[in-house]
Amino acid sequence: MTKREANARGDGDRLREQLVAAASDLLLAPQALAAPSLRAVARACSVSPAAVYLHFASQQDLIRAVVVAQLDALRADLPRLDDPSLPLRERLEEYAVRYAEWGVAHPGAYQLIFESADRLGLDDHDERPGWDMIDAVAAALHGDPGAGAAAAIQATRLWVALHGLTSLRIHKQGSIWTTDLDEDARAIVALHLAAVGADGA
Repeated sequence: MTKREANARGDGDRLREQLVAAASDLLLAPQALAAPSLRAVARACSVSPAAVYLHFASQQDLIRAVVVAQLDALRADLPRLDDPSLPLRERLEEYAVRYAEWGVAHPGAYQLIFESADRLGLDDHDERPGWDMIDAVAAALHGDPGAGAAAAIQATRLWVALHGLTSLRIHKQGSIWTTDLDEDARAIVALHLAAVGADGA
């Protein structure tokens, strides 16, 4: 480490700027997510590390199993969008409200699935978290299970808005929210349907 040259007397303001700049460099640099080692997981279960390897070949395999388990829990709590007799707006509103409520009720799981999984190396196309749910929304928007690229874009934009709502509610719990979570989720659906020219009936 290079020894820093001392500031001249009276250069306190310059030192303050240097400290802020150095702290900024450290805080703003992308941080690697610290995933638990297999040994740590083995200790938590009071078993030997060898026992873990009987079930998981690597740390990534174990992490993937955790992400899949949390995704399954989210899917189980969401309506399946499988009742075409309901008005589109009602179907999407129910989906949006349940999605946001689940995220706020399970902040750790939500952050793992939608904010951390890519940094854990689970970035293969077929393993993108929740992509099947976006496909379900796309199909609902167009009434077609095989909806194309345009439908996927519309569904992704709706998810982006819902993710923003959910993530902010998780990370800004000290803020004074003047609207209810379900009210905001329903408003996002209404705005989206208006933007794509759907009446939601």
